[in-house]
Amino acid sequence: MDSEHLTRRLDELGRRLDQLPETAEPPPTTLQLLNRSRQEGDWQQYLAYFLDPQGSHGIGHAALEQFLRGLRDRDDVSFEFSRFDLKNVHVATEVPVPSGRIDILVWCDEKWFILLELKIDASEGDGQTTKYATVDAFQNVDLDPSAVADSQQHFLFVTPDGSAPESEAFRAIEWSWIASQLRAALDSDFGSYPVRTTNQIDDFVDTIETELTMTDHERNEAAKAELYVDHYDELAEVTRAFENEWDGLIDNWGRRLATTLDEARLVENPEGVPPIPEEDVMLELPDRDNRRRYWLCRQGNANWAWLFPTDWWTHLEREEPVYQNDKPNARVGFLHRPGFDRDTVLSNHELTFYLRNAPSGNDDFYPQFARQFNRDEKLLTALPNRTERRGVKSNVLESRYDIDVDKHGDLVSGYVASLAAAIEDHIISNHSLIGRIDQLYVETYNEIQ
Repeated sequence: MDSEHLTRRLDELGRRLDQLPETAEPPPTTLQLLNRSRQEGDWQQYLAYFLDPQGSHGIGHAALEQFLRGLRDRDDVSFEFSRFDLKNVHVATEVPVPSGRIDILVWCDEKWFILLELKIDASEGDGQTTKYATVDAFQNVDLDPSAVADSQQHFLFVTPDGSAPESEAFRAIEWSWIASQLRAALDSDFGSYPVRTTNQIDDFVDTIETELTMTDHERNEAAKAELYVDHYDELAEVTRAFENEWDGLIDNWGRRLATTLDEARLVENPEGVPPIPEEDVMLELPDRDNRRRYWLCRQGNANWAWLFPTDWWTHLEREEPVYQNDKPNARVGFLHRPGFDRDTVLSNHELTFYLRNAPSGNDDFYPQFARQFNRDEKLLTALPNRTERRGVKSNVLESRYDIDVDKHGDLVSGYVASLAAAIEDHIISNHSLIGRIDQLYVETYNEIQ
């Protein structure tokens, strides 16, 4: 796909994204937070608790009465009750019957009963409603179904979408109707109910509404997902191109620095230091008194892209430079992390540059260097304005640099330019900082020997 066609398609994607409203994801309800928002048993317990006039919720029969009134007003249910019934109403869950267990049973002596079969995700199991409609005994409750007139026996099949039950004796009820009755119960005398209970009812109703219907945020996310499908080919192509560019940065950032920094010179096999790993490069950078110093760029590791002079990584037993984590060692160096910090780079166009004191497999150098470094007052005067001494053991310095994509043409070039600026501020033009780190390194090294 040529770049002109890609640009047109991606421009179209941008326009369609701009047309979508901005929405925020709502805070989770309690059940959502506990990852139980689709658990049928939890919904059953909530509903039964609020309907039970004997419950400790403090709202008496308010929710029950609203539920019964709402049921009486439905066109598909022939239900009548008296307010005098309310004091004799009982609610039970998981009531055993010969053919299974009733989710919720609500009854008033032998005047009437309401049997509720609740579903969220599951479908009706093997003729459940047909069996429950002809049940002739309830166990563990004081109610004989045969003593209740057929016209006063009511069966409700509660589902997300009002799905039809197998038995004609059951009436299909949507969970949204249940939510509306609970909400109406709250609105009827809101100020007199305990705060905890009103919050619990609100939370349960919110769970029903957000789980079984699409919120504005979910509709927005679904529209974005559809855009992804519509533009998959284009997105996949530019993603592959970016990944190739990013992998090239990880594998060659040291070489790119050598062409970006005027003061840097790429050297191969310099005298006086061990041979470097094949994937890495060595830079010669200016030091104090017009001297030059060798700095190793460890390439190919997205999370640990080190830059350090050869005498800041020392094997403590062999007393020679090391380029790998060959323990025990004393390792201090500058660091950027194109893999670990990738999201920050992409979203904020920001490079984070560190000075790291690495855990070394040695109980002495690592904590001792951190202590001396973090209490050294002379060091503070040498820090660039944007650099923070963090007071920790490992990433002892941290600074952030904006990546100017427009100026440099693309993100990778901008990244290298920002990295070059960080090296200029901390190394090339800051001999006092490097000199102070040198001194602290040598002092710590000598102390532990």
